[in-house]
Amino acid sequence: MTDQEAQIHALQEEITRLHEQLVEQEGLASIGALVPGVTHEVNTPLGVCVTSLSFLIDELKEVDEQFQSGELTEQLLRDYFDSCHEVTGLLRNNLQRAARLIHSFKAVAANQALIEIREFKLHELLVDIINSLRHETKRYVDKVELVCDAELKLTSDAGALTQVFNNLLINSVRHGFAEENSLAEQGKIKIVCQKQDGQLQIIYRDNGKGIPEVIAEHVFDPYFTTRRGSGGTGLGLAIARELMEKRLSGSIVLQPASSGVQFILHLPLSTNDESIDKKGK
Repeated sequence: MTDQEAQIHALQEEITRLHEQLVEQEGLASIGALVPGVTHEVNTPLGVCVTSLSFLIDELKEVDEQFQSGELTEQLLRDYFDSCHEVTGLLRNNLQRAARLIHSFKAVAANQALIEIREFKLHELLVDIINSLRHETKRYVDKVELVCDAELKLTSDAGALTQVFNNLLINSVRHGFAEENSLAEQGKIKIVCQKQDGQLQIIYRDNGKGIPEVIAEHVFDPYFTTRRGSGGTGLGLAIARELMEKRLSGSIVLQPASSGVQFILHLPLSTNDESIDKKGK
């Protein structure tokens, strides 16, 4: 190998290393980007709980004073019990909502930070991802519909799959809906999971603005973006494809759709360490 060839080889290796580092940083950044939204989402039910508890304390104080003074009637006591039932129900629902949000965020963050093959339930993983991104999707999408067998299990890289769906959902919001200022009740995202020929097939689609045919062939190209001046990095779908191929031993393709976008993902139901491209780790 000549000196020039050696220099070219070293440069190629450095480019590969920098790209892998960028992919890793992008994954960590996506976790950090969840924090403000999740914090806001958790603060809402906790605020309701604080207000409800304050109301209960005031009610209890008033009933106690009525009891001490001998003014407490059966009707006042019944009214108090009715208020207690209503407010404690509100407390329970909002505390459960906050707990679900925190659980989902912790699960998503743990998945993305961990690179390992393990068994997990696909439905649970996708629900956690959808919940953790609700602060992003709710502005344009009424509901993310998930069609998936609750008992369907995968032995795969949960962290990689988490990042793939984070990228797909955020891509829909920022490119498919945000640019159209779509009303939330009109926006729809649907994820359908099914076994097919011994593999897992996942169909992901939205009814946003879609992808023009002229740029469709470039959507997986690294650093290709139509929002260069608006914060777009062009890495979202490129990273999704890289993770699908290198860490999930699968594939992702963009399919033509009459409206919106449709991605088809294929991956094995069970992946072992030997089948993974080590360059993707």
